[in-house]
Amino acid sequence: MSESIRHSGSWWAPSSKHAKRTAVGTTAIVVALALITWAVWISPGNVVSTAVHHALGVKTQAQKTADATADAAKLQAKLTAAQHRIWKLEGQLQSANASGASRAERLASLQAQLKTAYAKLGTAESAASGGTTTASGSTSGGSGSASASNGSGGSGAVPAAAGNPAKASSTSTAAVAAPTKAEVLAQTSRWYGLYTPQSPFNWADYDAIEQKVGTAANMAGYFQGFDQAFNATAVQRSWANGRLPVMTWETAPSQTGNDSPYIAGYSNADIINGNFDAYIKQYADAVKANGMPLVIRLDHEMNGSWYNWSENITSLPANERNATHSYTDMWKHVWTIFQNEGANADVIWDWSPTRIDNLSPNANSVKMTQGYLNEYYPGDPYVDWVGMSGYYRDASTPATFDETFAGTLKQIRALPHTEGSKPIFLAEIGATETGGSIGSANAPSQKAAWITSLFDALAEPQNKDIIGFSYFDETATTIADGVRSTNDWRIDSRSDSLAAFTAGIARTDIDYDLQEVSK
Repeated sequence: MSESIRHSGSWWAPSSKHAKRTAVGTTAIVVALALITWAVWISPGNVVSTAVHHALGVKTQAQKTADATADAAKLQAKLTAAQHRIWKLEGQLQSANASGASRAERLASLQAQLKTAYAKLGTAESAASGGTTTASGSTSGGSGSASASNGSGGSGAVPAAAGNPAKASSTSTAAVAAPTKAEVLAQTSRWYGLYTPQSPFNWADYDAIEQKVGTAANMAGYFQGFDQAFNATAVQRSWANGRLPVMTWETAPSQTGNDSPYIAGYSNADIINGNFDAYIKQYADAVKANGMPLVIRLDHEMNGSWYNWSENITSLPANERNATHSYTDMWKHVWTIFQNEGANADVIWDWSPTRIDNLSPNANSVKMTQGYLNEYYPGDPYVDWVGMSGYYRDASTPATFDETFAGTLKQIRALPHTEGSKPIFLAEIGATETGGSIGSANAPSQKAAWITSLFDALAEPQNKDIIGFSYFDETATTIADGVRSTNDWRIDSRSDSLAAFTAGIARTDIDYDLQEVSK
C-alpha cells in the first residue's frame, strides 16, 4: 500500500491509528440521522407519523389543533346565540305593555328568562375561555329606557319592577367592536340617525325603515330618565350594529311627559346641591366600565317652557321656578362628576336647545334673543357638540329648511365660544304629515317638500358645520302649552315623503358615507 493511501487521514480507515476518529464520526452520523428522523416525525404533514398515530389511536398535533378550532367555533356560536337571546329578552322586557297584575307577571317571567339566558351566556364564556365554572348571571332590573313616544322627546321607559332596585345592566362586550371617542369626533362624513319605537332594545321598526329607504343609518337615538341606571345594553347593541348611541338624558323620572315644568325633588337646585351625586357617580362609573363612546344630550330644549329644567317659567309659582343660570350650573355639576370619575373619555356632550321662533307669539320676546340663548350655554370646555331640535308641523308656514332651522342656527353659530366653533348636530328633527299637507290626499306633500329642502340645505357651503341629523321616525301625541296634538313624523307616512327622503339621503354631494340596504 502506498504511503499516500496509508496516510490519507480517511476517518473510516480500519487501522487502529484512526479508531478514535472512526468512533467520533460514527456517533456524529447517528446523531444527525436521529435529528432528521425527529424533525420528520414531528412534521404536521409527515405521513408516517400520521399513520403511526392513527394505528395507535393517538391524535396528531394537527388533529388536536383542528379539533380545538372546531370546538372554539361551536362555543362562539353558543356564545353569540346566548347574547342574541339576552338582547331579545331585554327588548321584550323594555317594551312590556301589559298593565296591573298581568304586567307584573310578564315582567317577572321575562326577568326569569333573562336570568336563565345570562346563565347560559356565562357557561359559554367560561367554556370559551377554558374555565370550568358556570356563571349564574343576573338581570338588568328593567332599568333600560325605550325611545321617546312624543315629538319633543319625553321618556318612554319601563321602570324597574317593584322590589327590584335598578341596577346598571351589563352584557358581554367581547364580541362588540367600537371606535374611541376621539375617532368618533374625528369622523369627516356626516351622521344619519333615527329614533324609532323601542330602539336600540328592539330593531324591528329601525330595520324596517332602513330597508324602505335603502340606506343604513349610523346612529341610534333613545331616552333615559334620572331614575334609571346606565343601560350598557343600549350602548352595546348600538355598536354591535355599527350605530353611534345618542342618549337623551332627562333630569326627571322616566315616566314623565313633556308637559311637566315642575317636578318636586327634580329641580336644578336639587342636582346642584348634591341630592343626586351618588346616582350620577354610579352612572359615570358604569359608563366608564362599559368603555364605549356615546352621545349624551343632557336636558334638551332647555330654552322652552315645558320641561322641569327650564328657567324662569312664569306660569309657575316663584318657589317652583329654576333660578337664572341654574341650568348651566346643573350641567357643569353633572359634567364635573363624570370628569372626576374618568367617564368623559367616552362621552360626547351634546347641548341642544329647541328652535327659537316657536318660543313666543311675540316677535319681540326676550326668549328669541341671542342673549337669552347664551344664558343657557354651559361653555366650550363642557360641550363637545351643539345643535337643536327642529320640527315642521304648521302647514301655514313654508315647508323649508330655513323656516325651521335658520333663525336658531344663526344664534347657535354666534354663541360665546372660547375654543373655536363647535360641530352642529341636528339632534331631533322631523316633519308631520298630519297638518303638514294642504289639500286632498293626492295633493303634493309639504312634508316631502320639507325633506327635499333639508337635503338641499346640507349641500350648501354655509352648512358644512352641520355634522348630521337624527330623525324622529314615530307617530306621537304631545302636549305643548296645554295644547294636545298628534303628529305622524314617520319617514314613510306617505309614498312621496318616503321617496323624497330616499332620494335625499342617497345624494353624493352632502358628505354621507353610508351603506346600502337591499329593499
